Amino acid sequence: MKSVKKGKKVFIHKAAYVAGDVTLGDGANIWCGACIRGDIAPVVIGRNTNVQDNATVHVGYGAPAVLGDNVTVGHNAVVHGAEVGNNTLIGMGSIVLDGARIGEDCVIGAGTLIPGRKEIPAGSLVFGNPYRIVRALTPEERAGIAANAEEYLRLAEEYRAAGEGE
Repeated sequence: MKSVKKGKKVFIHKAAYVAGDVTLGDGANIWCGACIRGDIAPVVIGRNTNVQDNATVHVGYGAPAVLGDNVTVGHNAVVHGAEVGNNTLIGMGSIVLDGARIGEDCVIGAGTLIPGRKEIPAGSLVFGNPYRIVRALTPEERAGIAANAEEYLRLAEEYRAAGEGE
């Protein structure tokens, strides 16, 4: 199995699991109980992206997982063999399945299911099971995604200083 490649200032909480063909961009931060496995295809996680508590990022056969820059994967969310564009928030408990493509600047609301091979256009607010594109994001909502990524960078430094991870 390939080994994990880490950029600068990556934070991995001591209670997270990261293994296999995984690339973590500069400032990526992986939190308590998160599981990231690049065993049968690669996982690529962009700059300043946070994978929160108990979230899972995994792959399928021929279905890598690619998270862009400044992405938030909320608590207990699952991204399985899917692509997530820059500056996107995957809400708590959401599930994004193999071959799905989420555009840049999107919010996938808490508990939403995105089935495999579905494509979500950039700038969308999406909720539900089955999912529904509700409307375009406002400039304030887009700024909120960036602010969340920045807050998790700050928290990562605080936790690193407290000896809670590498």
